[in-house]
Amino acid sequence: MHVKSNSSTVKNGKKIYSGIFRDGGAGTRAKRRFRERRRKLMNKEDKLIVLTGVPYGPGQETTWTYAHAPTYQEPTVMYLTGVNQSEVILMLDPGSKESDEILFVKKKDPKKEFWDGVRFGVGDPASIREVKRVTGIKDVQDIDDFDAVFKKRFSKRKKKKVGTFWLESTRAGNRRTIKTDHNWKFKKRVESLLKKVKASKESLSNIMLSHFELRLPLDAYDIANTLKAQTITGNAFKETLRNFRQFDNECRVQGFLEGQMLMNSPYGLSFPGIIAAGHNATVLHYMKNDDPINKGELVLLDFGVRWMTMHADISRTVPASGKFNPLQKVLYEIVLEAQLAVEKKACAGVTIAELNDVCWSTLQKGLDERFHHLGGKSKLEYQGRPHGVSHLMGEQEHDGDPFRDYGIEPMKPGWLISNEPGLYGKFRWKHKGRIFDEEIGIRIEDNLLITKTGCANLSKGIPKRVKEIERLMAHRRR
Repeated sequence: MHVKSNSSTVKNGKKIYSGIFRDGGAGTRAKRRFRERRRKLMNKEDKLIVLTGVPYGPGQETTWTYAHAPTYQEPTVMYLTGVNQSEVILMLDPGSKESDEILFVKKKDPKKEFWDGVRFGVGDPASIREVKRVTGIKDVQDIDDFDAVFKKRFSKRKKKKVGTFWLESTRAGNRRTIKTDHNWKFKKRVESLLKKVKASKESLSNIMLSHFELRLPLDAYDIANTLKAQTITGNAFKETLRNFRQFDNECRVQGFLEGQMLMNSPYGLSFPGIIAAGHNATVLHYMKNDDPINKGELVLLDFGVRWMTMHADISRTVPASGKFNPLQKVLYEIVLEAQLAVEKKACAGVTIAELNDVCWSTLQKGLDERFHHLGGKSKLEYQGRPHGVSHLMGEQEHDGDPFRDYGIEPMKPGWLISNEPGLYGKFRWKHKGRIFDEEIGIRIEDNLLITKTGCANLSKGIPKRVKEIERLMAHRRR
């Protein structure tokens, strides 16, 4: 998909707003795309809606000298506006005779921009015009005026209802809520405002389900961005395998792999990589990446890069020596067989719970028939399944509700899910007179786009077959 960029956002060959406005690859169509998303949400909810962005940027909550990091916008606001800066609020007021959408931002601060770069702001007509022009939102106001504007807009509405977004489980008997993030704090702020205008608690509702129904199915731009992230991630992995013999420590693999990805994307990593050698791979969220790599070990890599606001989330497990030994190979291929079974089953209408059943039953059957039946012994630290085989992906690398209620819902066309069976434990096998005894973690992860009739494996270009991996790792040795 080729879309022209907005040339007025370029000065002396440099992009002015790319850090604070993510157009999703839509270029001049971006404003229309975001406006359509906001319109659909207003039609779905038909009430006053207020949503908060992230409340602070790099170094604003903790001392910047040790906590500097890029700003990643609250996904609800990113999905609806493309605005990627802290301290913004979006108000949607369907049917209003004044304006049906308002973006609240802080006053323009040239001194702060000297340090951190250009930011959307108010305080003078030219700055306001520029926010409107870039974002397409026609009403831009000072965030300090939000409380007053909220009270005024709420009082004018015939339907005294307001919606905001917070994360909670909607499954019967499982009413859990995330009460530690900025969305919950903003909800409490809205409750306080409603109390001041003498509105009932029942006036406030959660738009989480409506929002996810719109956000989770990817559109054509999202899919294109995801494919770009997959390509960059896959190329980095291939180059890492070609150079793997140079690496004697987990951190060196991480540095090379992530360097290759970051050389080709300005949007950052999907998450900090996991590089786990030997028994370290049995720790699911292993993070320290500081141990030496022994040549006889398997090394588990969990990695990915962003493109725009979409992600790649890939896991591969490779032999440090460049060649799988018999124990490693048989276990690896058992996991791969489970992954292929999930891919075959994945389809709109099927649930992730069903994918879990297919995955772990296939893996256990393979373990029994192809390993235990041949004299192999295993000791696992879990019963049946170590983790879920799939999670949703989108504006966040782990998207959808954090309690995974979506796991029992029929999947929809356009959903993007992970496919990541794993096997972790101690394994012993006598094969052709030789005893293999290792602590091993294996995970193989692809990203699947759900369609009406099946799924598209967006990660199919990233090698995972035994022969493919061994061929790439032998490349430089020749």
